[in-house]
Amino acid sequence: MLTRLRQLALHPGLVPANYLEALRSKGDDDATAGGPPELGIQDKLRLQGLLARAIEDFEECPICFGVLNEPRITYCGHCFCLPWYA
Repeated sequence: MLTRLRQLALHPGLVPANYLEALRSKGDDDATAGGPPELGIQDKLRLQGLLARAIEDFEECPICFGVLNEPRITYCGHCFCLPWYA
């Protein structure tokens, strides 16, 4: 039940249509203020390893419950399908 509630709260229909364009159109100064944290080499290697392991283990996407399709990983290590993010 909690997973279904999370799916509802994260549904792409709830995000404004121009949200990604608005984020992309911000200048470099604005993007760095609220942008992603800088990752060190160790962090990048750790995340690459986690993503590779998720792909090898055929893990399911926690959003669509299918096998990861064009998988992506967040800075905190959560994997999901790219179509849900884009």
